[in-house]
Amino acid sequence: MKVFRCFIASALLLFSLPAFAHGNMDHILGIVKTLAGNVVSVEKDGKVTEVTLVKTTTYEVNGHPGKINDLRVGDRVVIHALKVEGKETAHDVRFAHP
Repeated sequence: MKVFRCFIASALLLFSLPAFAHGNMDHILGIVKTLAGNVVSVEKDGKVTEVTLVKTTTYEVNGHPGKINDLRVGDRVVIHALKVEGKETAHDVRFAHP
C-alpha cells in the first residue's frame, strides 16, 4: 500500500510540473506588428500587447537559438514575460518566420 501511495504522489507531481514551467509569467502569443528599439508589439485577435526586450531575453527561431536581429515584423511569436513596473518584460521569445 505504501508503494502505491508513493507511486500516486510521484505521478501527480510529475504531471503537474508543466503547469509551473514558467511560474507566474504571462504567455503572449500572436504576430509581430512593430519593432521599435527594444519594444515589440504583438497582435492577436485585434488586441495589441507591447513587450520590452532586455539584455537577458533569450531568443529561439524555428527551434534553434536566435538573436534579436532575427525577429521581423510578421513573425509568429510566443513570448514568456513578467510584468516589471507595469510593463511586460520578455524572458524568452520563440518565433517562426511565415
